[in-house]
Amino acid sequence: MANKIKNWLFGSDTKKPLETQNNQPDKTNRNLSGYIAPVQLQRIRTDVQTYREAISESENVWFPHRVKMQKIFIDTINNGHVFACWERRKDLTLLRKWEFVTKDGKVDQATSDIFMETVNGKSQNKDWFNKFLNYSMDSLAYGYTLITLGDVIADAFPDLNIIRRWNVSPDRLNVTQFIYSISGAKFMEEPYKDWHVYIPTINEIGASKCGYGFLYKVALYEIFLRNLIGFNGDFVELFAQPYRVGKTTKTEDKERDAFEEALQMMGSAGYAVIDPEDEISFLESSLGGTGYQSYDNFETRLHKLISKIILGHADALDSIAGKLGNSNEKSPAEHALEDKQTKDGSFIGNIVNNELFVKMRTLGFNIPEEVRAVLKNDAEIMETNNTVIAQAVEMQKAGLVMERKYFTEQTGIPTEEPVAPIVPPINPSIPPKKAVEPTIKAKLEKIYNH
Repeated sequence: MANKIKNWLFGSDTKKPLETQNNQPDKTNRNLSGYIAPVQLQRIRTDVQTYREAISESENVWFPHRVKMQKIFIDTINNGHVFACWERRKDLTLLRKWEFVTKDGKVDQATSDIFMETVNGKSQNKDWFNKFLNYSMDSLAYGYTLITLGDVIADAFPDLNIIRRWNVSPDRLNVTQFIYSISGAKFMEEPYKDWHVYIPTINEIGASKCGYGFLYKVALYEIFLRNLIGFNGDFVELFAQPYRVGKTTKTEDKERDAFEEALQMMGSAGYAVIDPEDEISFLESSLGGTGYQSYDNFETRLHKLISKIILGHADALDSIAGKLGNSNEKSPAEHALEDKQTKDGSFIGNIVNNELFVKMRTLGFNIPEEVRAVLKNDAEIMETNNTVIAQAVEMQKAGLVMERKYFTEQTGIPTEEPVAPIVPPINPSIPPKKAVEPTIKAKLEKIYNH
């Protein structure tokens, strides 16, 4: 009993979770969420001091933890502007099409059927694969993600989910039953490693085995932005709204209470019935007209900084195509988004090929070693197609014909033999009709009509 309590409090160094040690049915091999004690996460009030403490906690030499940092992050991402920027960046990658091809570039249909499905005549990712890609991208924001694949049902992972990040230690590579525990289930070892995909990021300062994610950089500005909303609300309450003042000669408590209630209820077209001696006035502050501009200016600057960090350009979220740069070229914001798309596409492609494929092959999925997952670049495909089609048109004008096989290889557009027009057979017994010469009257009507 003492060992059991000790394990629950401090975790276990054994490779199997507590349920297995007690000879109970064990499902945590496939989902380490069951290894975590069902304890509610306590949210914290975030300020700059808390932010500094979270950094210090994560950089502790002997006992590093990411608990406080992840508590800050789950509030940071709830900011409307931060969330919108991150969703925009994720869409650049998640909305792209995947192909599963062999070394010679041919699509492996059997592998494609594992990850893709056809809905209303269009090919799209299966739900579990979309979830995997989404969680994988989140590691760029939070620093790391531990994905549990869960049970395999009908060649899919319907229970795919993530393990709570505050219970995951990227420095010790384990999952703890309680936050701030040191020992726990080592997810890179048996019996968990085949059912879990760990996605770390690089640490830019070498203080850990794993990076902190871009929310580490965004959180400081978001703290100011969050507090600014409260300050702005206080300002509106104090200075933007008129202050109601009532003067009365009433001395009876009931009469004074009724007069006070009339002042309180003046919202939504309220009114008051008063005596000639009573007076109600509204005092307005001179700051109410322009004082808000300091808040608006600071908020705009914070938005731009956050957009730069997540999207690579201050106006990448709000800009209109062709407005920021030369009208004949892409704007700096568009270039920044394309750079992020390329970088994130390479990141997610490596995860699918070098992590997910390896796990799935181990679990019995028939994915050939030579098959690779490739993200299609729709913009490049469209540009290539337009170039080839333009070449075909120019060749036709010059009396030449582009080879059908070459056209299909370059564009991926299938072609068919042209259909010859149907010409009715000529009957020699019927003489051809002679053109009818217009009459003089018809010629005159034509001249006058013009």
